[in-house]
Amino acid sequence: MRFTPGRLNIVTGESKTGKSALLAITEFCLGRDTYLVPAGPITDLVAWYGALWQLTDAPDGPRAFVGRPAPPKGQASTQRAMLEFGGPTMDLLDHADLVENADSGNVRLQLGRRIGISDNVIEPKGGGVGQTPFEAHLGHASWLCLQDQGEIANQNLLFHRQAEYTVAQHLKDTIPYFLGAVPADAAAKKGELRDANRAQRRAEAALHAAEEEAAAVGANLRGLLEEAYTAGLTNEQHLTESPQIIAALREAVYASASDIEEAPSAAGSSTDPESEELRDRRRALIARRIDLRDQLEAAMNDRDLLLDRADAERDFTEAVELHAGRLTSLELLPTSDGETTEVTSSCPVCASQLVEPDPTFTNLAERLQSLREELTSLDAAPSSHRHVLVAIETEADRLRQELAAVESTVQALDAADETIRLHRQADAARNYTRGRVEALLGVLSTGTNDALVRLRGNLDSANERVARLLSELDPDIDREQLLSRLNVVGRTMTELAQRLGLEHVENGVRLDLANLTVVTDSSDGPLPLQRIGSAANWIGYHLATHLALHQYFVENNRPVPRFLMIDQPTQAFYPSEIAKNAGAVDDADRAAVLAMFTVMRDVVEELAPRMQIIVSDHADLAEEQWFQDAVVHRWRDGTRLVPAEWTDTGPTDATDA
Repeated sequence: MRFTPGRLNIVTGESKTGKSALLAITEFCLGRDTYLVPAGPITDLVAWYGALWQLTDAPDGPRAFVGRPAPPKGQASTQRAMLEFGGPTMDLLDHADLVENADSGNVRLQLGRRIGISDNVIEPKGGGVGQTPFEAHLGHASWLCLQDQGEIANQNLLFHRQAEYTVAQHLKDTIPYFLGAVPADAAAKKGELRDANRAQRRAEAALHAAEEEAAAVGANLRGLLEEAYTAGLTNEQHLTESPQIIAALREAVYASASDIEEAPSAAGSSTDPESEELRDRRRALIARRIDLRDQLEAAMNDRDLLLDRADAERDFTEAVELHAGRLTSLELLPTSDGETTEVTSSCPVCASQLVEPDPTFTNLAERLQSLREELTSLDAAPSSHRHVLVAIETEADRLRQELAAVESTVQALDAADETIRLHRQADAARNYTRGRVEALLGVLSTGTNDALVRLRGNLDSANERVARLLSELDPDIDREQLLSRLNVVGRTMTELAQRLGLEHVENGVRLDLANLTVVTDSSDGPLPLQRIGSAANWIGYHLATHLALHQYFVENNRPVPRFLMIDQPTQAFYPSEIAKNAGAVDDADRAAVLAMFTVMRDVVEELAPRMQIIVSDHADLAEEQWFQDAVVHRWRDGTRLVPAEWTDTGPTDATDA
């Protein structure tokens, strides 16, 4: 089936003839992935769907063919597609020529580029999931070109697929772009603005640092002069003027190499022979100190051992003396020359035999004499112990004196080494201060007038760039641009609503983009479409809105496909099947239906040949010749989208519609 570009095309017919399927097929051929063709003979018999698109207003302009294979049974979507471009002679392709060579995304991209949808980035204004920057494409534009029978008479839905949350959000974000209120390069400029803001902050920081350094340079110079004086780099101390201080510091830093190297030689370097001799002597003394400490420790151990032995001998002597004292009492007993020496081996009390016989008086006397001899020998021993102890203590005193002398010498050498180290630290301090002076003198140029002028110039340039981008991206300007375009559309909507005889048009009609609805202004305030009664009003306001938008798109050469497809716009006026076939049930309904088609015809003729409207409906106004001229397909008496012979015998091979 064919439609004529640049005019009103009417498909009239009975129910269940495939009229409503045209919109689903058209959307499928514009790159939609979801397959929503009504189930039945069409989906059972059709293997490919195709659409031939005229890409410019001129009939002899380029064309494009889009083919979409039906997805496999049970599959709800597909991305497979065919896309071919050609000249004015290009026509629908035969089934044998159909081949998959693209996908749905490529179809949307390539067709969108051909009608003027350039590279763009849309930054969503709403919140929620999925609100990330995206590119407006042909799929977004197609929502403005389609109205199925469930939408055209809906008081809550104004645009195609508006009931889907993400679609509603994208409609709000993309309509300003399609109206021309948002430049295609707006997102790129926002990225450029972010870069410009970063450059501006860097320029501000550099200038601020330079200004602070210039303000504090006097204090820094005076402090550094005092440090250089303390380190011995200069004899100047009480200078106050910056030029004089800088001159003194430069002189201190750039002194002759011989003057700089005098201090280390005076203090003694790490490679001086004298320093090496001192270290060798110190090592020898430390070794001697260790040896003396070992000898002293050994002597003291010998002394402790000798004293411990003397204590033990003294304890033994006391024990022997105690025993001897007990035996001495035997001498008080009378002795007899005739005393028997026989040993008594039995107990005098119980007369039992003893294992060890009791000693006799003679035995006890002999033992006493032995103990007295031992005491005599013990009394002679302490004199030898005392001689040894005196010798040990004398040697210990000698070792202590020598150790003290060695310690004193080591301490003297350590003091000399500390002096050398302090001299070296003084040299390091001088070198550190010299480096600080050189660093300050090296960066003083950033505080000069020339450097400050340059940094201020950089900041001025950054400020100008940011201001220019802000002016180009001013949200107030964007808002005014959008409001201006909506006002133009609103005036056209008001005019069309009046021609359609709709209610509540006295004070104007406008598009509420924030809520995606129509609003009429009244003395009681704004009145949204949801509060306006009657399906006839809902259909009329849908029609007025979409005709006004497309009139604006065409007149301002906006990148939206220049066709509008509407399914069943007269459903509110034909409550029965008989009325649908015969015409309106009364003059008022007939007048309303005629007004709808008349407005569509007039808009198309006003924009010809740049606008096409395709209407699928039951109405067939036989008495209006222009209406009959606009009918391109009449599906009645068995004529329908899928030919009856297909359902009777089935196609011989896969069929394209």
